[in-house]
Amino acid sequence: MLRSLDRALPFALPALAAVACGPAAHEPASPSAPKPQAVTARPSTLGPPRWVASLDTIWIERSDSGLDRLIVGSRRIEARGADVTGASKAAAEELEGGTVAPPWTTAGGGPAKYVFWHEGDVYGASEFLGELKPLGKLPAPVTGSFDWLDGTGLLTAAGAFVVRPAGGAPVRLDLPGVTTALAVDARRALALSVFGHARLTLDGGATFRDVSAELPEATRLEARGDDLHVLLRGQESRLVDARGAIISDRAPAGTPRHEPPPDLDDRWPEDADASPLEAAAARGLLLPDGDAITTTEGVVARVDLRTGRATALADVPPGQGDCAPFRGPEGMLLVCQGEGRASVVDVSAVPRVERSFDLEGAPSLDRFVGTDGEALGFLGPCAGRAPPSPADVVSTASPSNSSNQRSPVFCARSGPGIWTEHRLDPADASDVVAWIPRPGGSAIAIVALPGSFVHGVPRVSVRGGLRVVRVARNEPPLNVTTYMTGDATLLSRGLRALPDDTIEGWIVSGHGPNNLASVTIDPEGHARQRPAPARTLEIVAAGRHAVSRTEDERLFETTDGGRTWRPIEPPPGNAPIVQPSCSEVGCYMGDFVRVGWGGATNPLPPPEPRRDEPTRPVPAPPITRLACHFTGPPDGKRITESFGLGVTKSPVPRMAPGRIGASGALLIPWTGQQSIITGDAEIAFLPLFDLAAPIRRATVPLARLGPTPFHPFEVRLGYLLDEASTVRPVIAGSFGRCPAPLIDESGMTLPLGGCVEDPTVGVVLGRRALLVHQGYGQQVITAVDLPPAPGKARGPQLVTPGARRELATRKMPPEAKSYTMAAGLRQGAPVTIALDASGAAVLAPLDPERGTLGAEERMASLTDMLPASDPRCAARPDDARVVLPFDSEIGLVPGALPGVSATGSAGLAIIRWSSARACLEAVDISVRDERHEIDVGYYEPPGTVRKVIARFDGASRGTGVLAVMTQGAEIRQPLACDGLTR
Repeated sequence: MLRSLDRALPFALPALAAVACGPAAHEPASPSAPKPQAVTARPSTLGPPRWVASLDTIWIERSDSGLDRLIVGSRRIEARGADVTGASKAAAEELEGGTVAPPWTTAGGGPAKYVFWHEGDVYGASEFLGELKPLGKLPAPVTGSFDWLDGTGLLTAAGAFVVRPAGGAPVRLDLPGVTTALAVDARRALALSVFGHARLTLDGGATFRDVSAELPEATRLEARGDDLHVLLRGQESRLVDARGAIISDRAPAGTPRHEPPPDLDDRWPEDADASPLEAAAARGLLLPDGDAITTTEGVVARVDLRTGRATALADVPPGQGDCAPFRGPEGMLLVCQGEGRASVVDVSAVPRVERSFDLEGAPSLDRFVGTDGEALGFLGPCAGRAPPSPADVVSTASPSNSSNQRSPVFCARSGPGIWTEHRLDPADASDVVAWIPRPGGSAIAIVALPGSFVHGVPRVSVRGGLRVVRVARNEPPLNVTTYMTGDATLLSRGLRALPDDTIEGWIVSGHGPNNLASVTIDPEGHARQRPAPARTLEIVAAGRHAVSRTEDERLFETTDGGRTWRPIEPPPGNAPIVQPSCSEVGCYMGDFVRVGWGGATNPLPPPEPRRDEPTRPVPAPPITRLACHFTGPPDGKRITESFGLGVTKSPVPRMAPGRIGASGALLIPWTGQQSIITGDAEIAFLPLFDLAAPIRRATVPLARLGPTPFHPFEVRLGYLLDEASTVRPVIAGSFGRCPAPLIDESGMTLPLGGCVEDPTVGVVLGRRALLVHQGYGQQVITAVDLPPAPGKARGPQLVTPGARRELATRKMPPEAKSYTMAAGLRQGAPVTIALDASGAAVLAPLDPERGTLGAEERMASLTDMLPASDPRCAARPDDARVVLPFDSEIGLVPGALPGVSATGSAGLAIIRWSSARACLEAVDISVRDERHEIDVGYYEPPGTVRKVIARFDGASRGTGVLAVMTQGAEIRQPLACDGLTR
């Protein structure tokens, strides 16, 4: 049924029926058909091709003259409606985001009215397309922006910063632990902290009031007009009005600031993945008046290619699944594929199902083939289940490739509701690689015979309405591969038959780029391949239209099936081409859509040099570095042909290794193909912060995991600090079954009766543990009653699960995930600390009974951390001793330990922290040692432990050790650690 619209649908019978009357490229075939004429492209009613920004853009603002200012890809673009009108003139511009300063701060303009960024580099411009002026480099990449009282706010993992329109370097927002903030005018603003507290100012930032009780679990802020909307947990929200009163939110009115106003004339579904122009370019068809028809989930739409709007919609009959438009001889059709059925839907008037086909047992190949305006066919029988595929097995074929064997049965459309079935003889059935429908229900089958010659059979044979053309798979210039990569296609327009029985189009061939070649097969069955542009890397074809992308990122197009190619202008700003898809409307190429065909023939400028992206993210640089040096030679031991961690009394047979955090190894019996479910697991680990670096070992029956376990090969650890300042690891999950029953028995971890969430930090208070987990957008505080301590008797110990009680669960702002969490004790009371990427830290007291968090307190920065042996680190009453798991926050001074470097992937520290100073008592850092390792790279193999341990508390005073434990070998080398430096 047609959707109810505000005005008459320009989509109904007259408009769509006119499609069938549009110009056809060829007349229907007939026995007396004349020789074919030169193929020409359908004339466009849209003028020359043009580039249009796709849906994946960053919208900045709409000017008074109606220009939309955008960042598309990495370049600044101005567009009016669907047309790009201007682009930045920078030769090589790379921007990740941008915004415009709040209007109350830019009355007189300013050199930083517009703020842009790339990673941590910040730029300003007085005009949107004007010259970019560097403003400074932030300590971490920019992740978002917000309007603030006196300028543009920038969010990073290292805190929030503000850029003032007058220019100058960004300055840190002076609020502890702020994760996100928003101002709606020069006086009213709200800030959310990493611990979920909300602070409101009504006087331009002179004072802030804690409104956490009125805005519980605030997660997102939004400005609409003069209103400040606060999204709470779930769908609940609050409104901070112009007087600063916090009231129950009314229905949001107006468009959110920094979002484009809605296009009320666009009828495209709001939840669609692509924009109307993207969908039209990827799978649309042109209408005679210059519009296009395309589909999205459950609807067929008319798209105005001049404005990019969907001007009318009609619902596809339910249950049809994914659909694509096709121009039949009598009118517009849709071909669809749903659950177990394929169908043809007539949309010339009210959409109705004309024919359906059974897909049960059908291979995942092309469903329909056709030539627009001429003929359509289904790859399968007209009724009933698909026949079994003839034997087509190649033992060496990759499982990621699929056979190009097509159905030996084909159903061709003769007319509305009339279909004709064609079946191949058994001799041809196992080698058919393509079907081509013809007007009137006839068809052509292309059979690719094995070998380099066609012998013993005629190249062409005709039986009624079926014409069989036989070629040799490897007859030059063909190389019709038996197996190919690529996804199944709902509707293929690759091949078409001319009136004189010549076949032309695209065929799978190993001699073409991305296994696609333009060929012509004459009426006698002889094939000829057409050349592609030099150095072609990829061809994306849609019937007679296709785009070629070369190795140097140049673009060429053809509108005659590959007979001729011509260069086309690249997207604005030379934006990269990503997974292009094309139709007769144009091509969707990632950041831009090219609407229309027929490119310029002017010589293209030389291509820009390609920039290779790093294959692995580079770890963040350390906030502070540990300065150590060797004080003696390494002490090494080795046992040959052993797969155990370190040196054992006798060689350990080969076992399946796993890692336990960065401190231990889990070895499980291995048969050569897979691990087994019986026997014993060997557990070896280094106690935390032990300068002797001994290896503790335990043998535990695998039966502790229960029947048929999925063995854990990657065990995560959480860390709790007890009242004696000892760090107690706990099992914080794994890839596989919870291994707590296995590893707790080894004595490595504190038994909690199961696994906790990863990541977890916490404290032990007597016989009770308090756990803090922050992840997946929430913070969970849990209390666990510890089981009784195991007796001294040897042998298996039954661990009694402790009672768990969730004290509090609070929704956190999304930006809180960038903070590193620590937990500990201050004067016997639990506290938690959040550390950002710059080293700034905030502390919040933790109520052990209710799980609530007190007000944030600003702590000393990690950048100024001292060793606990420093005289300035004498104990004070306000010290909080915490355990801090980290990745790269603490590193090693480069070159101080020749051949040894921190991995930036795992570490653990005990820190005494206060508002005045941070004092490092002990640290455990994962390292790589190129002197003793065969292969030094990013990968850290399981079943090994490599770390630097240093202590500055008690009598240690800067003593350290390098411990490298690998299979059958262990090395220890004494260190002296002099202190910390930036």
